[in-house]
Amino acid sequence: MNEPIVVWGEDGFASSSGWATVFAANPITGEYLSQQQVWVSVGTGLPAGAYLDEPDQTAPGKAIVRSQTGWESVDDFRGQTAYDKRTRQPVVIKELGELPLALTLTPPSSPFDVWDADLLRWVKDLEQEDAVQAQQAQQKRLTLMSEASQEIAVLTDALDPNVISEPSADDQVKLIAWKAYRVALSKVDQQAGYPHTITWPTPPGDSATE
Repeated sequence: MNEPIVVWGEDGFASSSGWATVFAANPITGEYLSQQQVWVSVGTGLPAGAYLDEPDQTAPGKAIVRSQTGWESVDDFRGQTAYDKRTRQPVVIKELGELPLALTLTPPSSPFDVWDADLLRWVKDLEQEDAVQAQQAQQKRLTLMSEASQEIAVLTDALDPNVISEPSADDQVKLIAWKAYRVALSKVDQQAGYPHTITWPTPPGDSATE
């Protein structure tokens, strides 16, 4: 026995009960869900979110959404990671539609990248990079010089005739080496390529270059 098919009246409501093939959309987002069969009772219309016209096939990176004028193809970046053009922070896209102007799908290549609105791409802020790397180099130099000064202070005491009756010749050699090392540290910022390419002086007694 064949299932009855709904018959529609001129008023848009069912003139006789039956099944209808509909195309359902999410009631909140309007996104197309699936083709379904629904029962329509006489005198009633389609349930909310159900439509008789079939949407076109969706394309990659797109979603079909029901609007006031019918089915529309909209951008679908959901699940993708975008990046804030101002802060470089990653953001996972959760909503349908065009990518907000404040975001880009292109990741920055360094912590010094800034978004160029004219070139529509990330460009590196070389001045900022230089400033940060110079600050890091200065901090490292201060730490190393502090360590060297501690060694020099200990060796100076060890060579003080008022403290040690017979100063060691080996300590004298070490003291000179540590002083030379501290002087070399003080001139690090005079190297070519500073602060990007620094050759740190080797501490006395250490054959490995940091």
